[in-house]
Amino acid sequence: MARYFKILLAIFIIAVFSAISLDIFSANAGAEGIFTIKRGDNIFQIAGNLQSRGYIGSRLIFIWDAVVSGNSRKIKAGRYQIKKNSTDQELIEEFVKFQSLPMNILIAPGKTVNAIAQILQQNNLVKKDEFLSLVLNDGKDGQSDFYSSILQKYSFLSDKPEGAGLEGYLFPDNYLIDPAATSQDIVKQILDNFDKKLTGDLREEIKKQKRTVFGIVTMASILEKEVKTYGDKQVVSGILWKRADNNLPLEVDSTLLYFLASPHPSAIDKTVDSPYNTYNHIGLPKGPICNPGMDSIMAAIYPESSDYWFYLSAPDGETVFAKTLGQHLINKAKYLTN
Repeated sequence: MARYFKILLAIFIIAVFSAISLDIFSANAGAEGIFTIKRGDNIFQIAGNLQSRGYIGSRLIFIWDAVVSGNSRKIKAGRYQIKKNSTDQELIEEFVKFQSLPMNILIAPGKTVNAIAQILQQNNLVKKDEFLSLVLNDGKDGQSDFYSSILQKYSFLSDKPEGAGLEGYLFPDNYLIDPAATSQDIVKQILDNFDKKLTGDLREEIKKQKRTVFGIVTMASILEKEVKTYGDKQVVSGILWKRADNNLPLEVDSTLLYFLASPHPSAIDKTVDSPYNTYNHIGLPKGPICNPGMDSIMAAIYPESSDYWFYLSAPDGETVFAKTLGQHLINKAKYLTN
């Protein structure tokens, strides 16, 4: 019996030695570059990723070093600059000290919360569904404490209708985001930026006009999708506010596209019963249709008065204005008929 035990022990030792040997030479160690540890990664995943990128020669030895040093559970999620020929211990110490490099994330004007969630997920910062649940559900799905905290912190959300979510408030900009940040951290970082951009003077002007921040953001989101230049945005803002204030439908395609799958709304689409259908509903849509940039927000706050009641966007991007329905129909035949 003892003989069989010794044979099995020898086979085990040879197998372990062989596995370690193959592991050591399975990758070229000594590489340098940026390495990201995602939230929830365990020591086995971290070691495997390090080896596949060529930062270490053996994932088994790295795991051993991390366990023996007592740091296997102290490694923190983050984005790290790996120096050439770093030893296991140097890497482990770096991951424990948590000198994480932020990620530069661009949120372009006009992105919806769905598109922003996709960008963040592609950069391994959030899970898309988790992020969307946070920004769209307005305190539902166990997020009531978070929503209570942001409603208390950010006064610009005070006139937001209950259930409206945060579409329109995720201000487009370049953000340096810590890879270890949670979805809640990222949302607060973006709202902090909106809070700075919407200055006290702008908020006073909105009150002076007897409008709401929510209404301004909603109008700005339409301008962001409808018009290119700031000057045209101001004129279109004047047209749309004039129509809304006179209880006329806005009749803009961009609000239809917010809930339609087709990029080209048909005549039938314009009859669909939806609070975002500005063809058969009076005034502004239910809420913002994207997250507008500063130009669009400023144009919504400071519209330009004119005699125009209609406009269209020509195929080349030019905005064509009309004072009467007859002129508008002529423009449509001229610019939009193939």
